[in-house]
Amino acid sequence: MASATTAPGRPATAKAENPDTLARKEVTRMLKGPVADRFKQLIPPLAGQPDAYRTVMESPELLDACFKLFHIKRDAFADFLVGPDGKLVSEDDVRLQCGRSINEITGMAVRTGMRSYAELYFGDPITPPKTKTAAAAPQAKKPALRSGYFKLIDIAKLTALFRRNHGADRPLRPGQTASGRFYASIKDALDYEWQVRFFPLYVQIPAHVFEKLGIGITRMDTEERLQRLGELAVADINKAEAVVKNPVLFREMIDNNVLASATVSELGEHGFQNVHEALEHLDAKKKWDVLANKETALRLHGDKRITKHDIVALADYLDILNEFALDAIFDLGLNRDQMQMFLKTAEENLGRGLFLALFGPVQSVMPDDHDEQQKLRRYQTFTQSALRNLVNAVKQLEDSLRRSGSEQAIEECLATVCRSRRIDLEKEIKKLAPNSLGA
Repeated sequence: MASATTAPGRPATAKAENPDTLARKEVTRMLKGPVADRFKQLIPPLAGQPDAYRTVMESPELLDACFKLFHIKRDAFADFLVGPDGKLVSEDDVRLQCGRSINEITGMAVRTGMRSYAELYFGDPITPPKTKTAAAAPQAKKPALRSGYFKLIDIAKLTALFRRNHGADRPLRPGQTASGRFYASIKDALDYEWQVRFFPLYVQIPAHVFEKLGIGITRMDTEERLQRLGELAVADINKAEAVVKNPVLFREMIDNNVLASATVSELGEHGFQNVHEALEHLDAKKKWDVLANKETALRLHGDKRITKHDIVALADYLDILNEFALDAIFDLGLNRDQMQMFLKTAEENLGRGLFLALFGPVQSVMPDDHDEQQKLRRYQTFTQSALRNLVNAVKQLEDSLRRSGSEQAIEECLATVCRSRRIDLEKEIKKLAPNSLGA
């Protein structure tokens, strides 16, 4: 960039801008200019737009499409993906010549898109007019989404849940705009491109909810997780705060997985202390994901067969292990050395997808459609039955081998049973899996 000059005879008063500001300005210039022009070439509906950048930023559909197109046709943007050394950069976390990485530029674009969409939705500017007698805000445009876009997200239902359990927006302060209040509450919690698909929901969640929960909301990456959060009452979060006691630890929970609040509030102080101590060796996200896996996490304290040492032995899987699988492990009488090996053997011999279907989380949010409800229940009944049958078959094989005098380790028995049943189980799972599971 060319440096600024001062007029002859005038002292230089302007301070040089810091590198961070210059990098942001350069990224914005690139996105508004050459990058927007490239998307106009690749997306026909943008070709006739006088300001393609603004058009994209005001439309979650188009912004989402641009992100997807970039990943599909990354080569078409190769001339922009150059590092300071002039070489092509292929990693998203490496700084480009402009001073930002792809991940950082993505975050900037997501925040700008949210800002533009909020102004369009609320019908007023983020920054209020400076005049004391500001004109009345224009009528919000309530931007419409194309038919079929985000069709799997029930915006009205999720909005009603948040408003019922967290209250409606409070009155605006003097000089504050609706979009300004909303954007200030969410901007620091936006970083990822998948958040774009939730813009139409975010604008309907009261700003004070974002002020309290922040990334606790914007890290919920599926409709099911958002619905579970919407159903989580303020009382549960407040009770969890009282149980945890430590403000830093409570903030850690909110930022990593706020859904753990429901478990923590039920565990109470003694239960939470016992389980948390056994999980302290895990990284923060993993630890709170374990506690957010409610039914299994509650068993860790409520089942008297389970000790802290057992929790440590199972820790790597407790964020995904369902309560029926946890029961199966203790029904088999596995010692601590066998527990993790048992789960690793099952995963290796069933494959990740089938392992999660049998051993993984049980969907707790029921779809509204009656037929989908019935299909989900049939699917869950089958997976739980298949898990029991698998465990029983392992027991029978182990007993049979013991009686014949050719004993095998229980992991070997499990591997044999998993391999023999995998194909049939995969076929049945594929046939029964409901749409709500992404089938």
